[in-house]
Amino acid sequence: MLVPARSPNLVHTVPPTPRFPAFVRLIWLSIAVANLAVHAADNVTYHPLSPRSQPGGETLFTTLSPDATGVHTTNDYTDPRMWGDRYHEFEIGAIGTGVTIGDYDGDGRPDIFVVSKTESSRLFRNLGNFKFEDVTNAAGVAGTGADAIVWKQGASFADINNDGWLDLYVCRLGAPNLLYVNQGNGTFREAAAAHGLAIVDGSSMAAFADYDRDGWLDLYLHTNLLDNQTHPAGQPDYLLHNNGDGSFTDVSVAAGISRADTQANSATWWDFDEDGWPDLYVANDFAVPDFFYRNNGDGTFTNIIDTAVPHLPYSSMGGDIGDIDGDGRLDFIVADMAASTHSKDQRTMAETRSRTDDPPAGDRAPPNYLHNAVYLNTGTPRFFEAAFLTGLAATDWTWAVRFEDLDNDGRVDVFVTNGMHREIHNTDLLQRMMTSERANERVRIAKSSPVLEEANLAYRNRGDLRFERTEQPWGLDQRGVSFGAAFGDLDGDGDLDLVYTNYLAGASVLRNDSTTGHRLLLNLRGRDSNHFGVGARVRLTTASGVQVRELVLARGSMSASEPVVHFGLGTDERIEKLEVFWPSGRHQILHDVAVDQRLTITEPTGSATVDPTAPPSPQFVEVGAAHNLRWTAREPIVDEIAQQRLLPTRFNRLGPGLAVADLTGDGRDDVFIGGTSLDPARILIGAADQPFIALEGLDTGKGFGVNDGPLLVFDANGDGRNDLLVTKGGSSQPAGAPEYQPVLLHNVGSGLKPAPADTLPSLPISVGAVAAADFDRNGLLDLFVGARVLPGYYPATPRSALLQNHHGRFIDVTDQVAPALREVGLVTSALWSDVDADGWSDLLVTVEWGHVKYFHNDAGQGFTDRTAPSGFAAAGTGWWNSISTADFNGDGRLDYLVGNAGLNTRYHASPDEPAVLYFGAFGGDGPELVIEGYYENGKLYPRRSRRELGAAIPEIRRKYRRNDYYANATLDVIVGAEALQDAEKFVATELRSGVLLSNAAGTYTFHPLPRLAQIAPVFGQAVADFNGDGHTDVAVVTNSFAPDPIMSRFDGGLGWILSGDGAGNFSPADPATSGFVVPRDAKALAPIDFNADGWPDLIATRNNDASLAFRNQGVEGGNVLRVRLAGGPGNPDGVGAVIQLTLADGSIQMAEVSAGSGYRSQSTGGVYFGYPSDNPARSIEVRWPDGTSSTHQPTAGQASMTLPFPSRP
Repeated sequence: MLVPARSPNLVHTVPPTPRFPAFVRLIWLSIAVANLAVHAADNVTYHPLSPRSQPGGETLFTTLSPDATGVHTTNDYTDPRMWGDRYHEFEIGAIGTGVTIGDYDGDGRPDIFVVSKTESSRLFRNLGNFKFEDVTNAAGVAGTGADAIVWKQGASFADINNDGWLDLYVCRLGAPNLLYVNQGNGTFREAAAAHGLAIVDGSSMAAFADYDRDGWLDLYLHTNLLDNQTHPAGQPDYLLHNNGDGSFTDVSVAAGISRADTQANSATWWDFDEDGWPDLYVANDFAVPDFFYRNNGDGTFTNIIDTAVPHLPYSSMGGDIGDIDGDGRLDFIVADMAASTHSKDQRTMAETRSRTDDPPAGDRAPPNYLHNAVYLNTGTPRFFEAAFLTGLAATDWTWAVRFEDLDNDGRVDVFVTNGMHREIHNTDLLQRMMTSERANERVRIAKSSPVLEEANLAYRNRGDLRFERTEQPWGLDQRGVSFGAAFGDLDGDGDLDLVYTNYLAGASVLRNDSTTGHRLLLNLRGRDSNHFGVGARVRLTTASGVQVRELVLARGSMSASEPVVHFGLGTDERIEKLEVFWPSGRHQILHDVAVDQRLTITEPTGSATVDPTAPPSPQFVEVGAAHNLRWTAREPIVDEIAQQRLLPTRFNRLGPGLAVADLTGDGRDDVFIGGTSLDPARILIGAADQPFIALEGLDTGKGFGVNDGPLLVFDANGDGRNDLLVTKGGSSQPAGAPEYQPVLLHNVGSGLKPAPADTLPSLPISVGAVAAADFDRNGLLDLFVGARVLPGYYPATPRSALLQNHHGRFIDVTDQVAPALREVGLVTSALWSDVDADGWSDLLVTVEWGHVKYFHNDAGQGFTDRTAPSGFAAAGTGWWNSISTADFNGDGRLDYLVGNAGLNTRYHASPDEPAVLYFGAFGGDGPELVIEGYYENGKLYPRRSRRELGAAIPEIRRKYRRNDYYANATLDVIVGAEALQDAEKFVATELRSGVLLSNAAGTYTFHPLPRLAQIAPVFGQAVADFNGDGHTDVAVVTNSFAPDPIMSRFDGGLGWILSGDGAGNFSPADPATSGFVVPRDAKALAPIDFNADGWPDLIATRNNDASLAFRNQGVEGGNVLRVRLAGGPGNPDGVGAVIQLTLADGSIQMAEVSAGSGYRSQSTGGVYFGYPSDNPARSIEVRWPDGTSSTHQPTAGQASMTLPFPSRP
């Protein structure tokens, strides 16, 4: 049936009752369509929009009074049991109410149904011009008598019987849910029992979708707390299958739906993997983790939550879908109750967060954290998480969270409803309640406290994953307690208006008065699909890019919006292509569609046209098991925070290290993976046409009680064979313990044997980095050993060392040659590199709480700190993790990639408001303490709660008897300004990862990586032309599980292939296309060539997890050239050499052979260049470590070359 176009002055296009003969109604409908539609063709009817509403003020939205709209409702919560014997059920499981919008009478104007908790819910018929009439009684949806005061929750319009009329389902607590079946004449008949939907439970909301794609809407019913005495964790949810006649059967068990008791707050259907089958995300409160059900396409579901997302909210509330990054995939947000200000946070959730702990050993389930989650769809089975990066992590006590393009600029924005009947998570209030032994007294104390009235919030999407608070200029900052929210085009002007429900107040109706931005609205009408096209995905292409929507009913919290698809189009005046992917599988395409109109699109007949072919194979494929490269170094559990209170991060979780080098001298890559006190280091020998062979019986210090630190493979004694240095790290032993002494193993040809005891000086340090180079150019490789931490005394500076190679014996020359290196900082990585191209290897060191430091090699006689004059200091102080080098901008000078913490954590930093840490004797005569501070609106506050800080400094608990007082105090007031002044202060002003690009003047400028690459800390790095296009690319691995769990893991990333453009710019490659996906706590990374085809493959280690190996399948049109050096005795891999490839057009690529780079990584098995087929390689020039040069001519099509050290005359 065609729905006639809408007019604000048209009361009825189709009469509300069937009083006229059928032929009269048909004539009436035909006239209406002819008069109001522009034209109809190809299953599409085009309708004009009404004139835009005129702004009622200076804000985007105008709140309309009940008298102006006629939407008069009450929501008084009058049942005395709410503050009596049913308090827990009320507070936890039944506090909110919802709203649903839909055109129930078919007149082309969306109507509103508002749920009231203990009064009769109300149905409002849209008369046009934002005038509504209450038709509750006339329509037959009024609860009366005892039925009216039953606690009601969510509601949804949905066509359950495919007759083209929207039915209405209302969820209730402890009473049969209601199904009002639309009679097609403006009235409804309650028939829940007859349809199998009169469920008596803790019902919260019904989420309708056609999960089996049979053309009929099925139902997921999520529940919450029904009886706190018998089921304190809640109730099981239901999956109800539509039998094809509007009746339903419970198929929960057969479908694989959990029967565990839950306290679900929302359930959202959407086809996240675009396989045509709707999947389901269920957001559960604190009792159990969320469910993420992947639709198997056979009527069953698999809960993939453990592998799909890195972490979850603690108290998951509303959820919603939307493509927030503009990549054409639907992302997902789940709300929590995280406070948006320091004061609110410390008053409430900080105390609870202080009790957060790591998951039990071996538990791979995602942990729960007290903040929102923003899951970015990668097109793979795993999601990024970007709540802090987007600025959407903390939105206060949120119920509904909604994605919609509110300003019609082409990007989806965010609206959230907030508030609670009381601030029941207020620490002081909870303490007062817990002092009472009687339950009724505790309830009385809660009731006597004030209502938690909070402002609703709005966030404008600025693009590039940036959202800015706009609730005030948009007129959406009403204060109160708001619950369910629904959007619809209530006045027909093409933008989205808003209705939401409130606690102890009537529903709010807000008109969208946008004056800019083109727009498009779609009504979908299914044939083989369900009538309203629920579940259809719509993709729209304009000059600005691609937008995507999926028609989903239940969104946010307890509410369902108008079943239409809305696009804001910004300045685009034409739609190049509009695609509808129907639930049936049909694919419908419209071209050259005009903007600023409403379309009714009817599903075409005929066979499905969606291409069933599989997506193209990704460039990288994980092959670790096949190559015998899946190895796990199990981490021992060390309670470092018990050793040092208030420690922000742990240092026993930083490995394992990784090295790729040729140990056997056969020209093949061998692999070395660091061990722990539980598992030994692994040496894996490369073999032709077979998996790597594990070398057994190697003693690298297992059982010493410490983890391995970085590994280094180099010729230590000048005999031409590579040896193995295993440093020690972590914090499982006290500072200075002999167990930290590094282990050097000499390669004697037949195996590895411990070097003589005096080969290394005493170095009982927890190592963060080790790197080798011939800094004095005597033909032997020297060492820098960078100390990471003094266990138990963080952030006190440990002592690093420069070791000079004296004929195979290493002498500590730090104090004589480079005294500034002794206490260079908390070393995370080091790289020897000829920064100024003078032929001498300089030393670059990354540190935590400091600069990327540059020590210039003064011709082997000493080192000068050039951090500031070189421009390195201008990058700022940070938590720099890693460093690697290549010529990224093609100017013939080496540039440097530096990994940092990123922007997706609780921490933020700038020169004006840096991240701050103090180390001093704050507790009087006790041990020195670490105290973190952060800025909010120019004031410095403590990062830790009163509970945490007070446990370390008891005076604080005596000084601040109430948490409310502590919440408003600045750090200097809390611990004393003099104590802060006396403490050692550490600051970080820059947390972005980026590139230090060389300038013509010989200085360097910091350029941050793209924003998406800041989603997690960058650790391991590998530099190569991975796609063979002639430009150097970078692979990085990310994440850290080391932070104190109170601060949450830094785990939002999956690693990246960053494609270079030859000018110093990088673009993150799509994970689904690249195939390079490294979840969890990734650490070291190195390039390797498994199959000797020249294409750079990758191997990555992960903390307390299996290593992963990726085979590069190559890119059509690209070519690669792997260059290895044969450097001769003392330096067989040519460490320190700079290699330059020149292509036919004169463009160049440059790489340096490094022994120790990235993060705890080494790859001296060669460097990897690339070139396109139309621009072949012309020449290779090598600047050797001793200053000599050689030139070589590559052969066309050659994938690998080994270049010998030039013979001397």
